Amino acid sequence: MRKTHVLLLMLLCIGAFFRLYNLNWGAPFYFHPDERNIASSVSQLRFPDNMHPHFFAYGSLPIYTIFFTGYLYNLFTGCITTHVCTVSFEQAILISRIYSSIFSILLIPLLFFLGQKLHSRNAGIIAALLTTTSVGLIQYAHFGTFELWLTFFSVCLFLLCLKVLHDKTYKAVFFVSVLCGLLIATKISSLTLVPLLFITYFFAFFQKTTHTATVLRNGIRIILACFIGFIVCVLIYVVTNPYVFIDTQAFLGSIKYESDVALGILPVFYTGEFYGSIPGVFQMLRVYPFLISPLFTMFFIPSFLYVVIQTVRRKDTSWLLLVGFFVFLFLSQAFLFVKWTRYVVPTLPFVYLILAVALSDSIAHKKSALEKRSKNIFYGVFAILTIICFLFLMPYFITALVKEDTRLIAKQYATLAIPHDALILSEVYDLGITPFNDTFTHIDLFNFYDLDQYSPDYNLETLKIALAEHTYIILPSQRIMKTRLQNTKQFPKGNAFYEALFEGKLGFQKIYETSCDNLCKIAYMGDPVFSYEQTVNVFDHPTVYIFKKQ
Repeated sequence: MRKTHVLLLMLLCIGAFFRLYNLNWGAPFYFHPDERNIASSVSQLRFPDNMHPHFFAYGSLPIYTIFFTGYLYNLFTGCITTHVCTVSFEQAILISRIYSSIFSILLIPLLFFLGQKLHSRNAGIIAALLTTTSVGLIQYAHFGTFELWLTFFSVCLFLLCLKVLHDKTYKAVFFVSVLCGLLIATKISSLTLVPLLFITYFFAFFQKTTHTATVLRNGIRIILACFIGFIVCVLIYVVTNPYVFIDTQAFLGSIKYESDVALGILPVFYTGEFYGSIPGVFQMLRVYPFLISPLFTMFFIPSFLYVVIQTVRRKDTSWLLLVGFFVFLFLSQAFLFVKWTRYVVPTLPFVYLILAVALSDSIAHKKSALEKRSKNIFYGVFAILTIICFLFLMPYFITALVKEDTRLIAKQYATLAIPHDALILSEVYDLGITPFNDTFTHIDLFNFYDLDQYSPDYNLETLKIALAEHTYIILPSQRIMKTRLQNTKQFPKGNAFYEALFEGKLGFQKIYETSCDNLCKIAYMGDPVFSYEQTVNVFDHPTVYIFKKQ
């Protein structure tokens, strides 16, 4: 056991290093729009005068937690004010990233414990290794968003559900209810996990019998467990999200907007890449290969089927819950119109557990035939897995977190190659242009998103005038260009413009493009622009283009 503890400690240290390295990336620009929205909400809070988050895309629990963390830090470090201590925008960004990193680090021992509980020590070690070197969990540890809050609480909820199955006590039910309340208070879409609680209570408290009194007692216990869960969840949600009830109109308006965007009812500028995407297939081809590596994505499908079959054969309720958590988390997002990478991040621990359980179970079968060499078999498999994990982790880590930000590199090139008073045309709604604003005095933003719909200000005629007036074009990321080139039917005008621009038919010649070396090609499967769903790298490693009029 000592070797296991030493190995787990090593994995924790390695995982902490990768998650905490360059945690303040992007300063002072902070390019991720979601964490900027969160930080803006936190920074406008004033305790106790104004605690309205004015932001309902997520629950208020993380927002208040970030605020009071910064508030107490400022208070104890000598906050000097005549009224209240405030949390600055920059502080909110860093504190939110610290929380993401902490949750990501804590997942390592949690998955070790769960792997061991579900199968064996070997499964725990493999699950911990996969978690330690997870590209997805390391990337989102560097984002001050709430995906890792949801991921961590989901894993804790799974652990406590297993405890309910084992202990069959109302104390365990209470703690399950608390975790469920925290999840819903973080994001209301976590309600999709509630059916799993009913399933847990059913298997925990139902005893197969024909005795009427026993059946009635079982039913009462299940109803009581559900009642406890309902009361606790509601109390936690009300306490942590008071302005849902104080400003119900704003909350409902936000929920309607978010749901309409997610379902594709409301077309907005940042969802254009999902036209024609096939649910499930899109995630397996464009999301998971980045988050967990292409190789583990291929291994996962047969591993999932193996675990499902073994669950049925063994009638193992613990494995049933494992499969259920993955399925409910995945399917609740897979069939939405929008299929952003962040939506599947909470599934990653369950992917790793399924991989670990399936692999360990297959090793266990070989052990029975080769008992004397059983340790060598596991150590060999562990060594191979370690090599594979780092082969996919290091290219991303070096490319996105060690090397200088691509937008800053492009700005350095532009500073030398472009006159400071040059007339520059760029795209709207992209924070990547902000580093250029300090150097260049004439940057005009054109709304290329509106080119394919009627707009009096942004149409083919106004674009023609803008192209004639400007000498340079800077595309600070591939976000608009990619969606327009891939969706000719939906964006015929935008498609025609970007195709003509890159072919040199508009009188502009490309003079700069973010380079992609061998590590970059490994990290982004050969092409950082078209291989993956765009939010995989559009925030932390976008491709920047610069064109000059000839």
